Order: sequence, then structure tokens, then C-alpha cells
Amino acid sequence: MDFKNRQSYKEEDEPTNRLSCLAHEIGLDILSRLPIKSVIQSRFACRSWNLLSHDPRLVHMHMSMALIYQRVCLIFHSNYPLRNQLHFLEVLDVDDNQIVRKIGTPFADSMPEFSVIGSVNGLLCLIDSLSADSIYIYNPFTRDYKVLPKSIEFQEQIVMFGFGFHPITKEYKLIKIVYYPNVNNLKIARKCSRLMTSHRSDVQIYNLGTNEWRSMGEAPYRLEKRSSPGVLVSGRLHWMSQMAKYTRIIVSFDLSNDSFREIPNPDTGHLIWTSSHVAVLGGCLSAATHSGNGALDIWVMKEYGVQESWVKMFTLGAYSPRTTGPELQNGCLSWHNFFAGNSVRILCVMETGEILVEYNGGILVCYNPDSGKFKNLSFQGMPKIFQTTVHVGSLNPVPF
Repeated sequence: MDFKNRQSYKEEDEPTNRLSCLAHEIGLDILSRLPIKSVIQSRFACRSWNLLSHDPRLVHMHMSMALIYQRVCLIFHSNYPLRNQLHFLEVLDVDDNQIVRKIGTPFADSMPEFSVIGSVNGLLCLIDSLSADSIYIYNPFTRDYKVLPKSIEFQEQIVMFGFGFHPITKEYKLIKIVYYPNVNNLKIARKCSRLMTSHRSDVQIYNLGTNEWRSMGEAPYRLEKRSSPGVLVSGRLHWMSQMAKYTRIIVSFDLSNDSFREIPNPDTGHLIWTSSHVAVLGGCLSAATHSGNGALDIWVMKEYGVQESWVKMFTLGAYSPRTTGPELQNGCLSWHNFFAGNSVRILCVMETGEILVEYNGGILVCYNPDSGKFKNLSFQGMPKIFQTTVHVGSLNPVPF
């Protein structure tokens, strides 16, 4: 999807162009209601729409409309068969015959292997999946991007990330939580770094606009690696903690004052959350946990921070989706992004009330809570192995 390679706009006589006869405000209103792909394409239609699409007011108008109409797209990140690629799907109706399209990455030569850390207001945060020291903030539709400076590195480390925005301070922040072994455990850590039980840590914060990292010292909680990256709700990032005292807790990081705190768990009736993860559903913090019989309970915190507001909204029955190709059947699920995450991930609730779920790092499933039925989704151009990010396409510029 390389819009820059197209003709800048069609040559035509502006006086005969009906689009140019619209009042400027009406034109902005029309563009704000279009999917992001259509807005970008309008830049190549004529001079008047090209000017409209670059109006600074359109950025906020388009984002507001996208949130009102729940106009989301799915970003599929795949590194199969050879190099990392991004694809996108505009989610209009899961039953439509839609096409998954590729997204260009202008920095592919300098960072050929990457992971998606998060999506905020149309901006993606990507990190080098080999060293975790190269980080990019990227708008995949306008193709604007920024390279972040390198932060403090340790010889042996386990790194967790979170990318977020606070609606009051209007600040974008990247949080990097580094766990590294004590000197006494260094030899063990080199052999089994994922099994370290004794860590020191350092919380590093990058505020987009300051162009520098700062350290706030030790992390007060030991977070579960599989819960990275953090989930953004109400200007706070959220992770699951590692197992302690037969349970896990939800940990938040407030982007306004850089503070950690615990979020009260829902009263699930289970002593141990063995395979739980947090998500965002309808703008609310949510938690998904296995009930023990293969089913997945989905809890939603209706009023943020209030334990009594947790409500079990859905229960997804046990489901084992069939693999979609020999690549999945023959062990390609050892892909690093799959093992960094969960075998089942709740993605979002559609406007229809259906729930999108990702299974096994390569199967997209739609669940209808009314009928209790699952449906495997497959679209033309979809990669065979992927990790999904829910994204709102926007004209938002990358802060510098």
C-alpha cells in the first residue's frame, strides 16, 4: 500500500470539479466519516480534496468519528515465510468478502525483524525483536515515523513494554521495564533467562517530545512476560503479575504521574489464574481467565478501579479451531511472537456484539455470544501465521 508511488492527483479543471464547489466545512465533515484508507486515497483525487485532507482540523474530526462508529482495523504482523511484514484489514463486517492488504515499512532495511508493542491513536510502536534497542513510532497510513534514541542496556535482560497516551496530559509515553539478574545468578540466567526467579529491575520512561529516556528505579512488581505489552485503559497501562501466593494481580501504571498500583481482581471463584490476560472491551478494562473446563470467562470492569463493578459479561465455551494450513500443523507455531503471548487472546467486541478472538497465533475466530457459535475467519491476502493488533487508522502525526 504505497500511496506515494501514485500520481499526486488527477489533472482536471477545478471550476468543473463538483467536489471543489462544496463548502470547506462540509468537505471536512464528509472526509471525517470515511475509513482511513479512503481519506488517504482522496488526496490523489483532485487538488481541492488534497488540500482538505491536509487540514489540521481533520485529524481530530476523523479520530472522533472513528471512535463514535467503532471504525477499527486489524493489523496483522507476520514474519512468515522470511521477513517481517504488516498487513491490515478494515473491519466493516466479518461476513464481507474483504481483502487483507500489505502495509509498507520504510525502515525495513534498518530493522528487518520487529515486534508490535502497541497501537495508540493511529500510531504503532515497533521494536527490534532481536535486540529490543531499536524502537520506532509509526503511522502506517501516512507513513510518518520517528526513531527513538537507545536506552540503557544490560548484558542479560528480560524486557517488557507498554505504549500509551494520557487524555489529560496529552502525552505519549513508552514504558520499558527491564529485569536483569543479580551477579550471583548470571551463569544460570545465561542458560535459562526465561526461568529466572531472582531479578533486579529498572523502569525506563520515554516521553515523546522530550527525546530522552529517564529511569525511575526499581519496579515494585514482578510482571508476567506473556502479559507484555501493556493494555491501555483510562490513561493507564495494565499487565498481569507473575504468580504469587497462588494468584496473580493486575498491575497498572498511571501515565500522568508515573506510578504503579494494584487493580482489584474480579471475584472469579478461582484461587489461581493460571492462564489469564487483560484486554480492552468497549473502552473498559477486561480480564479473561480459564474456568477449568476449557471455557474462557470474560470479565469487564464497568467502573474503573471499583472492584464491585466487575461483571462476567461472556463465557466462551471450549473451542479447538482447526489449523488453516500445513505451516501451522508442522510446528511453525514456535514463532517467537506466539510464545511471547497467549494461545488465546481476546481482541475486541464488534458493533454487532460479536467477539473477535485470536487462537494459536494464526487463527482468527468470531464468537457470537447469542448463539454460542464460533466461526473461523479467513480473508483474501491474510498471512498464515500472525499476531493481531486492534488499530484505529488516523491522520495523527508522529510527535517530535
